[in-house]
Amino acid sequence: MEVKNKLSELTDEEIISEVKKGNSEYFAEIVKRHNQRLYRIAISYGIYDDDSEEVLQLAYISAYEHLNQFRGEAKFSTWLIRILINECLQLKRKKQSYRNVSEEELVTIPSGEHLNPESHYMEKERKEILESAIQQLPDKYKSVYLLKEVEGMSIEETSEALAISKVNVKVRLHRAKSMLKNFIQATTDVSTLFTFGNERCDRVNESVMNYIRRKEVEKVH
Repeated sequence: MEVKNKLSELTDEEIISEVKKGNSEYFAEIVKRHNQRLYRIAISYGIYDDDSEEVLQLAYISAYEHLNQFRGEAKFSTWLIRILINECLQLKRKKQSYRNVSEEELVTIPSGEHLNPESHYMEKERKEILESAIQQLPDKYKSVYLLKEVEGMSIEETSEALAISKVNVKVRLHRAKSMLKNFIQATTDVSTLFTFGNERCDRVNESVMNYIRRKEVEKVH
């Protein structure tokens, strides 16, 4: 069986086991699998544009360098998400842009009179407006909404990833939906929001794997 096909059949944990054995190139599969999800999580913490690529790269590199600390007590994806969140918070502190959000802070959704008056929106326009509305959510609601509704993670997985109770996940999700209820239509497919394009995905993959390859060469010498 070709390695490429073999990798697609392995779980994250099985791939990491192979990486620990010295098959460092397998880590590229981890990067490809998780780029989209990690990008959406970075967005949920207010990390955009080039900064999002930076935190993704830092998270993967940190995960690789600390693989010995991954004991398999939680899913690898959960462990990786927590590393990313830490990188997001560190970057925000560096930029001095982190702020505490009031429990009562609400999102300002554009009213109908300011939107395109046509009764049918082009899909691209609808997505852009919805993404803009979601970006206005306070971070703690935005992260829950993106993980649960956009990424399709379960209540339990979201709870583990964000290190909050399942009750808090449900409360924050309800609050987020309430903030967006006048905007999101029943036909809206939120799973297509905040896509991480192929070019950006490839760029992150190449950067992370180049770092890992340099590290492997250093070990030999």
